[in-house]
Amino acid sequence: MNAWGTLLATIVGAAIALLGQRLAKRAEDKARLSELLMEQCALIASSVTDFEDRIWEERVLGMEGRVSGYDLPAHVLASVRLRILTRDAALLAALDELDTAGKELGSYWRQGRVDDDAYTRLWTRHHKAIPKFINASGEAVRRRLASA
Repeated sequence: MNAWGTLLATIVGAAIALLGQRLAKRAEDKARLSELLMEQCALIASSVTDFEDRIWEERVLGMEGRVSGYDLPAHVLASVRLRILTRDAALLAALDELDTAGKELGSYWRQGRVDDDAYTRLWTRHHKAIPKFINASGEAVRRRLASA
């Protein structure tokens, strides 16, 4: 009977160790996904702020070619990564609004003719979308970390 008890204890101990390893790996994976989510959100927020800065530099400071130097592919890549990483409806809605406002502002700016009223309306929409996106990003990241 003693041999059976030892065998049972060994099996239970091994099962506990394997379960512990699996749970630790799962927690590490969730933490890594949270880090990736936060990184993509931060990249998008900094990218759209850079976009606004470049428009301001052209409009106010008269620095030509600033908007054409904007790294749109990096912004698109971060947006796609974010869409892959999350299903958070509020975050995706904020990203959609930010992207739509950015596309409208960018296409209007590239036309070359700037009407102050139209420009102000498009700039304001885009500018207000940035903190909404940042807030939604923070909420999504905190929720993911809390569930980790």
